Amino acid sequence: MQIHLLSGPIRSGKTTCLRRWVAGQAGVGGLLMPTDYQSQRHFLDLRSGLRWPVAARPGQWPVLSVGRFQFSPAAFAWANAALRGAATDPAVHWLVVDEIGPLELRGEGLAPALTDVLRAASHPDHLIIVVRSGLVEAVWRRFKLHRWPMSHFGNS
Repeated sequence: MQIHLLSGPIRSGKTTCLRRWVAGQAGVGGLLMPTDYQSQRHFLDLRSGLRWPVAARPGQWPVLSVGRFQFSPAAFAWANAALRGAATDPAVHWLVVDEIGPLELRGEGLAPALTDVLRAASHPDHLIIVVRSGLVEAVWRRFKLHRWPMSHFGNS
């Protein structure tokens, strides 16, 4: 498996760029986390096209918090299952994980699925990981990415 890191500053268009690239590719699975027209983030499963909002509902408990943002644990459970499913689908040659950030560095968010993918006996040919600038080194260390052939796109 070759790992490709796509990095750049927050709100610099990483997901938009990747979404355009994915649209013309076969054999792609995994997740994007775009922002929709109401400025709400959601997970987009690249195999099924299903979307799942990530924000916690008002009054929801427990929540996953990062700064001022509160996320639904159910959304991340769904996302982890979607990533694991895509990673084991023989038709998926490119697995996309958008994005690895502060939650994942704490072992939460998408960390469980990414850890499973990296430890699995069989892998997709390529893994694309979206990481914001400033977190690349921490993600590199946390997930021990030095063990894999790597390419890096973006400004970090």
